[in-house]
Formats: sequence, structure tokens, C-alpha cells
Amino acid sequence: MGVQLDSGGGKKGRIAPVINVTPLVDVVLVLLIIFMVIIPNMQDGKTIEMVKVSAADKNTDDVEPISITIDRNEACTFEKTDMTQAGCLDQLRASFAENPRRRVMLRGDATLPYRVMREFFRETQDIGFGGVSLAVGVAREWSEGEG
Repeated sequence: MGVQLDSGGGKKGRIAPVINVTPLVDVVLVLLIIFMVIIPNMQDGKTIEMVKVSAADKNTDDVEPISITIDRNEACTFEKTDMTQAGCLDQLRASFAENPRRRVMLRGDATLPYRVMREFFRETQDIGFGGVSLAVGVAREWSEGEG
């Protein structure tokens, strides 16, 4: 912070502070850039392209569901651990033995054949889970002005 001493007219002997805002603006801009880079990368789990729907159901349960992601190469991720689909099903059986009321959230890449998701969904229901959900993204509204 600087100080400017009054050298003429007006109130004599008064000290007027002069605040240099350049360092403050620099710090704010750097933080803005950092957050613009970091926030998109804080997505949960593996990055996949979600299937788009016009109206998704809201999650009303307070207990966090088991998250399973199947990417376009049919590789399975249980919570945050990559494994085969058979390993994923084994983990689901162990989780069902611990808490049979817990829900399962299946996330599948939009380019993944539906057959793979349908079979995994059936296997999950065969284990005994009643609350199996499919995670979807929200479809973008189309307007004539956009082409």
C-alpha cells in the first residue's frame, strides 16, 4: 500500500492512502484460471459420455448408491476400482451380503452396446438388488435457431 503526501492546496498535512489493486487483480485472475481448469476434472469416476434423456428421475435416498461404470471398451469400474465385469459382480455379491437394501447406480458409455448394459443390469437384479438405476445425462434442448 502506498501513501501520497498532499503537497498543495486543500487540507494541509493530510495523508491520503493510495491502494495498489494490481496484485489483488493478478491473484484473483490466477485463482479463476486454476478453478476453470480444476473443476471440470473433478467429475466422479471414469469419464464417459452419458446417454441423454429429456427428464431424469431425482434421487430421493440419503444413502449413497454403489456406483458401477462400464466404459466403451466394456471395462468395469466398481466405485473407483477398475476390474473385469466378473470381478464387479463378485464385489456386488459381497456388498449385497453386507447391506441388501443398498441401491446400485449403473453408468454406461453412450457408445456401449445396449446388450452389455442389459446383461449387467439383469445380473445385478439376479444378485438380489431391488434398487438398480441407470445414470443418464440431461439432453440438450433443440431450437430452430441453432440449426
